[in-house]
Amino acid sequence: MKELKVILVSDSTGETAQNYIKSVTSQFPDLKVNLIRKPSIISTKEIDEVMEEADKSTIVVQTIADKDLSNHLREVAKKRNMEVLDILNYGIRKVEEATGLKAIRQVGLTRTLSKDYFDMIEAIEFAIKYDDGKDPRGFPLSDIVLVGVSRTSKTPTTMILATKNFKVSNLPLVPEIRLPQEIFEVDPERIIGLVIDPDKLSNIREVRSKSLGIVGESIYYDDKRIRKELEYAREVYKDLDCKVIDVTENTIEQTATDIVQYYFEKFPEEHKDHVQY
Repeated sequence: MKELKVILVSDSTGETAQNYIKSVTSQFPDLKVNLIRKPSIISTKEIDEVMEEADKSTIVVQTIADKDLSNHLREVAKKRNMEVLDILNYGIRKVEEATGLKAIRQVGLTRTLSKDYFDMIEAIEFAIKYDDGKDPRGFPLSDIVLVGVSRTSKTPTTMILATKNFKVSNLPLVPEIRLPQEIFEVDPERIIGLVIDPDKLSNIREVRSKSLGIVGESIYYDDKRIRKELEYAREVYKDLDCKVIDVTENTIEQTATDIVQYYFEKFPEEHKDHVQY
């Protein structure tokens, strides 16, 4: 039987890291895991001592809120050619990117974290896994499915909703690409179709193209092409019998708020399962 050494480094109890790694390693029934828990780490000296116990075959999982300590751990690991699973800061970074807020990074705060934290991490991982329609099997598993043509803010809206513990997937609409069968297995009330003014969409796509170094005319932001895509999208929304939201004048945050309000009108019994700000 294969053995794996895992060191859990935390400024708190290490329970978050332990629950995470147990969830991961449960998928490997033939693996013997040696968990070493190092809680209440608050100094670089303690980190150095912990890393003396590690080698290249060791997995280090950290939940350290203090940025300097977290960076120090990663630097030590890098010198040893080791990778660190930084699950707390990964979640913090994604929330900061999605919301524009800054984490307080208070040491030991994870002691007070509830089930909401783990639900949020799970929702963020879900959003990444099922983003951009790359795995249609995620549609029937979703709380919400966002559907729309390119550049209607599906992915950033998905990430904001994930921070509120919603499991969200999204599907890009392209007239030449057939809709996956799985989208028709979703409750229509869980599907949100996004529309936008064609002129604004053309401007957004043109700016995006230029930022990628694409010069000259492009079908991507051609007016006729865009109108064709949006017309196709509205036909799809009729077929799906889903809610449609116009995002032309909306910020991403406003779109997310509109979706949440609609969702709880349709599924009031699920209100307790999601974070509200």
